[in-house]
Amino acid sequence: MVVVPPLLADLIRHGLRSRAIGATIAELPDVQTACTQLREAGADVVIVGPAAPVAGARLIRTVLPDAQVLTVSPDLSQLVDLDAAEPAAFTPDALADRLRR
Repeated sequence: MVVVPPLLADLIRHGLRSRAIGATIAELPDVQTACTQLREAGADVVIVGPAAPVAGARLIRTVLPDAQVLTVSPDLSQLVDLDAAEPAAFTPDALADRLRR
């Protein structure tokens, strides 16, 4: 998770705990740090928080071309996959479904 506020990060972690068993979930405070650490970790899925600049998600996409990059809409209602045309409702089940892809 990149630039995700603490409460939202806790909700994501809680929602995924039983739905995405075995997933490693990490929080990174800024896009620049995230790019380096995510590349080294070989991240498969990156969740970019609503406070991150749009360019930050695109930078992560450039650095990790094979990863699925998801952004959370500013009103926290939508989960947007940078590679998909349609956003999904931001629910624990929708998020877990994205992690399973």
